[in-house]
Amino acid sequence: MKESFRCGLAKLRRKKIPNLLLGICIMITAILSLNALIFLKELNGIFDRAYEEMEGPQMCCLWNREIVSSDSVKQYMKNSKNDLEYQITENTKTVEYIEKDGIRLSNGILLELPEHISREMISPKISDKSEPEMPKKGEIWITTKMANILNAKVGDNISLQLADQSENVKVVKIVADPVFGGSNTNVYRMWCGYDRLSEFALAENHMMCYLEIRFQEFTQQSIQNFIRNAEEYFQMPLGDTLYTYDQIKSGYTSVYQMIGAVLCFVSIILSVTIIILTVFLIKSDMDEDVRTIGIYKAIGMTGIQITSVYIICYGLIGLVCSALGSVLGGKLSQKIIESILGDLGIYMVSLKGILGYQFFVWLAVSATIVFICFCAVSKIQRLNASYAIRRGNWKTKEISRKKQKNTYYNGKGSFELYYAIKGIWNKKLRYIYIIGVSMIFSCLTVLCFGCLNAVENIDKEPEAWGFIRSDIYVTSLEDTPVSNIIKELEEDSKVDYTYGVNKVYPKYKPDDAECWQSVVAEVYELPWNEKIKDKSLYGRRPQKENEIGVGMTFAEEYGLNIGEKIELFINGEKKKYEITGIFQSLSNYGKIIRMVTDNLDQFVNADGTYGDYMLLLTEPSEKWNYAKELTKKYNEEFAFIASKSNGENITGILVPAVGSILTILLIIIMIIMVNLTFLLIRKEQNLIGLLKAVGMTSWQILKIYLWRNCVSAFVGTCLGSVIGTLIVPSLLTPYAKILGLTEFPFMLNLAGLLGSLILLPVCILLATCAVVRTIRAISVKQLVNE
Repeated sequence: MKESFRCGLAKLRRKKIPNLLLGICIMITAILSLNALIFLKELNGIFDRAYEEMEGPQMCCLWNREIVSSDSVKQYMKNSKNDLEYQITENTKTVEYIEKDGIRLSNGILLELPEHISREMISPKISDKSEPEMPKKGEIWITTKMANILNAKVGDNISLQLADQSENVKVVKIVADPVFGGSNTNVYRMWCGYDRLSEFALAENHMMCYLEIRFQEFTQQSIQNFIRNAEEYFQMPLGDTLYTYDQIKSGYTSVYQMIGAVLCFVSIILSVTIIILTVFLIKSDMDEDVRTIGIYKAIGMTGIQITSVYIICYGLIGLVCSALGSVLGGKLSQKIIESILGDLGIYMVSLKGILGYQFFVWLAVSATIVFICFCAVSKIQRLNASYAIRRGNWKTKEISRKKQKNTYYNGKGSFELYYAIKGIWNKKLRYIYIIGVSMIFSCLTVLCFGCLNAVENIDKEPEAWGFIRSDIYVTSLEDTPVSNIIKELEEDSKVDYTYGVNKVYPKYKPDDAECWQSVVAEVYELPWNEKIKDKSLYGRRPQKENEIGVGMTFAEEYGLNIGEKIELFINGEKKKYEITGIFQSLSNYGKIIRMVTDNLDQFVNADGTYGDYMLLLTEPSEKWNYAKELTKKYNEEFAFIASKSNGENITGILVPAVGSILTILLIIIMIIMVNLTFLLIRKEQNLIGLLKAVGMTSWQILKIYLWRNCVSAFVGTCLGSVIGTLIVPSLLTPYAKILGLTEFPFMLNLAGLLGSLILLPVCILLATCAVVRTIRAISVKQLVNE
């Protein structure tokens, strides 16, 4: 054992570059494996801790000051027996849209900051360390989410469209919005200075107020008690005016989990690929050491002792590099998570409890390396020492040779190309491996580019993300129902189709509950237009007034299935409905119901309102100007509100995240390709020496290996691009459905296709040039002797 230990250390010192490459592969394997484990197991816990350290609200309630006075809300909160902190924002104005450099965001709300601002405010949260200063005239604070979508920085000017007047304001601080900073909320809050809201133009529906609550002892029961008591006190359903902690959390984690799933998938694929490369590195090193192994056997060492030399050498490399990879993997995971959550305004991220994962990855990767080495015992045991010392290779079984065809070079065409193709044919396994690795990496690259393109263009295909298109929202401002003008609007050449939809708030009483609780429902007017590409629904969509569709989260929470009936209290009566479909999308939390009616105006008349409608345009890009035209045409009897399909809020979060994934992937691809190229050319040092001995120049030798490696990489890249474009997206669709997506988000673009086709061959070309230049410095005699 002592001899094996000495030989192992000597080998470790002698082959520094191959050992360094092996160590890099082991380290990357550990990093990727740890990332996969963390993103698979720890996402919810990480977010809970991060949000808790942020000290944001655990519930937010919106209400109209004309319906419930602010004084009554304040009085109720003062008399509340619950142990909680709260913050009330009374003065707000709606913003028709926010614009910067041609990018427009709807659903903007301008709020007035409290008289005394501090870092302890429940919202907004100040992320940097600077002391807060009250915004002056013409200045506002915006959220990190808005800044990401608009590409806005401190000091930039943005335009606010309030009513019919546009105002330019300056961004003086970027803050975090704990409630509406997530991906599922398309409300964009901004803040002006205290008592400065009146300086901005009058806007419609400017009576919206906010109540934000943080419980001293937070439990789900405390939220339910508050909701039940508030509904009983104010004698009205709170419905979707409430944002509970689960909804706030879902707004962050739905996309966060999607990113984690993609990172986990990419990490596993890369880990497997690198482990295969590690096997090739170890096998290649043993092939080069055949003569040395023969000498070990000749002096009396057993197969186990010789194997121990490699176990000691590679075991030490594995132990050190996997430990380093486990540590770096934790740091990398934290940086990735900080980057993703930082785009949402959450910066305090602590990865507590991952020490066990790091220890597991360290042991698992080290054990894998030892196992790979141990697999060579039987081969070393059978080695003929004399043959190995004389020939310098493993003895193979004698195979009767077939009559060889004439394969001599005939002088036509390029000798380098001829010799390269012959080399590929003679060493098929080696170049099949290059093709395989190139295919995997090209497939992942084209997938990431396609996902990035899909994320950037969510509003072009909103249905793929589970969003129902909603170009222009129409509601009545006077006593004339919108239904009176729908036929006229449908005849307009700019309108593709229309549909009626309203939000209502029925009450539902679960079997084990003591009281009824309000839920959110969307009621659509029949016929539910077949042009609506609602891909988030499975089962049969509601077609009669006694049928409903139920959100997936709602169905899972109460154990509801298709075909069952539930009882709802709506419009003053109890009625049973049959569940005909279950749906989920990224635009809601899955805790919502879809209903239908023959007469929308009559259905919502119980609340004293008329039905609202959506206009879908043939050219959605014209919706902003068209909404203004319609407002003037109908003398402001109706509100025509241009809006996006809820995709813009997700775009601002997913784009930097997918970009980070793509960057990590490209870095790893380049590292692995350099290692792979070094390995394959190093195995042919003797041949390179012989080619130089017969008079070939370094440039001619370089062209041979460029042909071999780049052609193989290009073939694999083409295969990977085809597979990544046509096959893999459909295979990943079942997993996308877990996140509420009906199909895997993928949109091929020319840049992604060219990137995947060119990147790997270029990496191989550069690596080949670098390796051959290194070998060029070695003499012909030394190469042949080695």
